[in-house]
Amino acid sequence: MRNIIILCALLSGCAHVSARAFPYLDGECPWDFPVKGNDSRNGFIYHTYESKYYDRVLAEWCFTTEDEARAYGYRRFKKPNPRR
Repeated sequence: MRNIIILCALLSGCAHVSARAFPYLDGECPWDFPVKGNDSRNGFIYHTYESKYYDRVLAEWCFTTEDEARAYGYRRFKKPNPRR
């Protein structure tokens, strides 16, 4: 029990413990949560800087990593088909 209390005390001093955060009012994510999560009619999709839609997406959730976004049920954005 003492170890748990010490661990909680140490973690409470951290800037964030969560793997996700709310975006700013303009839909942008904080610098330490660069992965944008978007709930669309096509499902839960996340965008990274590699997505051509990153700047247009208004985030509904922000994640620290792609792995964290997948853990919350989001899938990676689809790259456009080059044959079109």
